[in-house]
Amino acid sequence: MLQDVWLAIDERRYGQAEAMLQGNEDLCPTRAGQMALGYILSHTGRHGEAREVFANLREQHRGDEWEHIAVHQQGRVERLAGEHRKALAFFAEERKLIEKSSEDPHKFAANAFEAAQCQMALLQLKEARHSMVEALERARQHDDPETLGRAERGLAELSLLEGHPDAAKVHLERAQVAFEQADDEFAVREIEAQLQNL
Repeated sequence: MLQDVWLAIDERRYGQAEAMLQGNEDLCPTRAGQMALGYILSHTGRHGEAREVFANLREQHRGDEWEHIAVHQQGRVERLAGEHRKALAFFAEERKLIEKSSEDPHKFAANAFEAAQCQMALLQLKEARHSMVEALERARQHDDPETLGRAERGLAELSLLEGHPDAAKVHLERAQVAFEQADDEFAVREIEAQLQNL
């Protein structure tokens, strides 16, 4: 069931994902269920409710290894709400938590990618490039084609902001290969559309 919920989320069928989740009384109250619910809320503009979900999850896990995931999601809610400086503060906090407890490159890649998204929105392009390159390198260390694809797509967006469409095309082509390796057909179709519009 959880897998079906996340598939619907990944394909942006948020209403369907929420209906499945809310219809399952065993799954919805669990940590995994609340994570999915918070994600749906944040992607459907219900940022206040999403903040509450992730703040509760953080309180439940304060001081343990899972806390950084709740903080990461708090940052994502703020990014999606357009509060990029608040989001960056959460991602800085998350990074400190990760550094204390882990050397997992995937955790650093996800953190750096989200920070880069905020820095791009704030037109802090130098900082954004630094963060996005870190996300790319950490994803390579982890052998994580999904995050690698996102980082390449992020570098394409950054290249466009910097006025370099040829570089953007190269990054999009690399992103396409990574998403194909990750079997993410939805992302592959998105990249194909972006390449046609370049």
